[in-house]
Amino acid sequence: MYSDDQRGDNTMGSNDNTSNNGEEQIRSATLLHRYDSPFFECNSQSITTPAALIILNTPFVYKNNNSPHAIGSPSSNGQSSSKLPTVLDVLWKQSSYRVCADGGANRLYEATVASNQNGSGYTTTTITTDISSEFLPDMITGDLDSLQPHVKEYYERRGVPIVRIEDQDYHDLDKSLMAVEKWMDKVNASTSRDKNTASYPTAKTLIYGGFGGRFDQEMGCINALYVWGKKQSFKHISMALYGEETCAFVLPEMPKTNEVRIRFPNGDSTDWNGQTTVGEGPTCGLIPLGGRCETVYTTGLKWNLDGDMPLEFGGLVSSSNRVVDGVVTVQSSSPLIFTTEIVSKQHGL
Repeated sequence: MYSDDQRGDNTMGSNDNTSNNGEEQIRSATLLHRYDSPFFECNSQSITTPAALIILNTPFVYKNNNSPHAIGSPSSNGQSSSKLPTVLDVLWKQSSYRVCADGGANRLYEATVASNQNGSGYTTTTITTDISSEFLPDMITGDLDSLQPHVKEYYERRGVPIVRIEDQDYHDLDKSLMAVEKWMDKVNASTSRDKNTASYPTAKTLIYGGFGGRFDQEMGCINALYVWGKKQSFKHISMALYGEETCAFVLPEMPKTNEVRIRFPNGDSTDWNGQTTVGEGPTCGLIPLGGRCETVYTTGLKWNLDGDMPLEFGGLVSSSNRVVDGVVTVQSSSPLIFTTEIVSKQHGL
């Protein structure tokens, strides 16, 4: 996903809608910040970038023919063998360290362990341990006020560490990011590369469930992207929020130039390869949630920004834009949220 790089000569592609001044500003940047879609590798057997997955306490949404058909229970139409929603299934396979944020463990348990045939909520009447063993998280953490007792017992018996942190100054997502931070320290310690060089291995933090719940919780998740993105320990660790229909991440301000690579620019779906395929694009937006952004220069969008107009609430917000090139570049005077839709399709439907 994200990585920081240093370049002496950064010659990026231009777009007819970008002014010469904007192009000069972008070319002058010496720091590069990249978002590479995790869905590029969804069919790959070789995952080289360390990735951590955080599952939040948000109902799982399952989709049929690109439309939600159930909340909180796997598909029963026989079209998918996965126990997890489409996007989460990809992120799970992409990750090597998985953390459930408090009640996120309930959601995982419900999808992979409990049959729930009577629609009576969480139940232990039907257990399929042979299937659920591949869906054990590496940790469950938070204040644990939402974790169901039988879910806690189930994972404890299978050796999953359950760490209670009562500090109410931090959200459960923050507490999960603390666990990721410690895990990433161990990953970094096992490498011999210089942390201060561009060759230092990048890492992904995939946060699932940041959308579809309460609005204040969604804003808390967005705030976590801003807060943790400023930490030195996360300099080489990306963070992005995912749901079944959208994703979002922070683009840092100048002097960094952001490069964004999504799976389906311009709606291209030629690489579906006869499978259920998921990815971002093409609809996107640039949201100034952190405050007024005086100047923004972009390339690769249908409606590029040339630095003439600030982005701010009460003024211009670049929503319902469209990615038209394989690489989008963004350079801005303040951090911005980049958001895209997520599309999934089953072959032949």
